Amino acid sequence: MKNIFYKELKLVVPTALYILFSLLAALVIIPNYPYFVAFGYAILAIFITFSLARDNKDIEFTSMLPIPRNDIVKSKLFTILFLEGVQIVACIPFAILSALVINTGGNLVGLDANFTLFGFAFIEFGVFNFIFIPQFFKTGYKIGISVFWGLTGYMLVALLLEGLVIAIPVLHNILDGYNVENIGYQILVLLVGLGFYILSAFLSYKRAVKNFDKVNF
Repeated sequence: MKNIFYKELKLVVPTALYILFSLLAALVIIPNYPYFVAFGYAILAIFITFSLARDNKDIEFTSMLPIPRNDIVKSKLFTILFLEGVQIVACIPFAILSALVINTGGNLVGLDANFTLFGFAFIEFGVFNFIFIPQFFKTGYKIGISVFWGLTGYMLVALLLEGLVIAIPVLHNILDGYNVENIGYQILVLLVGLGFYILSAFLSYKRAVKNFDKVNF
């Protein structure tokens, strides 16, 4: 499994790609901007990576190797988690800069760059993964439609979560902003989001393995 994932990083994922898109994490320092967009560029990186792999018949080649099919699914899952993880980590320093220096007055069009934002990002990525990964492994090559439905889920959940925080005063008071008194609630959202992300990855893997077992090349 380690060797297959190493193959993904060396031969499938273009290094310049995730470096370029991780730089777009700087969007969280823009005043009055929907910061969930900065995380969403990981989805574009996933789309490009999987498209290049399809064009090079990566899955067909890997399927001919003497390895279990579930390891192929697992390697692709780890690739997705890697790209999303890079984007989240890249957002951290910019979020700190935004909160402490640039946007101390808050964000008028969405969540501030706080723990809640990252918790919601984990939830949004979790929804994307739960839709995209099993859908893709129904065929092993249909990237566009799989990303479309995954991205649709990502956007709808992002808008719903941020909309609830904006619309409900109690949630807005404790989950938005940089008030130290509310940091415990925001960290709780972060932990819940991370838990959801991990559970979603596990369930996505299980569903994808079942779908991929039915695919013939």
